[in-house]
Amino acid sequence: MAKKKKKLPKKVGGFNVPKSVRRSSFLRAMLVTPTGRDMIAQAITAAAGAAVAVLVQEREAIAETGAEVVKTGARKSKHAAGIANEMVQSAASAVMGVVADAVKNFTPKAAKAKKPSRQVTAH
Repeated sequence: MAKKKKKLPKKVGGFNVPKSVRRSSFLRAMLVTPTGRDMIAQAITAAAGAAVAVLVQEREAIAETGAEVVKTGARKSKHAAGIANEMVQSAASAVMGVVADAVKNFTPKAAKAKKPSRQVTAH
């Protein structure tokens, strides 16, 4: 019998998982190893933390924007879009930081520059 490929679910936690993500060979390779799963978990946690930090900083502006939308019936607000943009940028930056740290931790230490050894000469 041939082995069947394990499929990623179409929905996780009530959110749709895009087809490109479900079929990604890179993510499949990451999910196979404990190290890869740990790196993905850290990246998701960092992204969520960064997004929440932006929301907490802008909570008053968000509340004002929400009240504004209710009063005026506007569908979009420039300020709300700016906050969402800042959230995404902050989350992406946090993910890149996690990935960079993981790469540094897994690269061989031999790649670092070697210090020349001191030799004492006797005369």
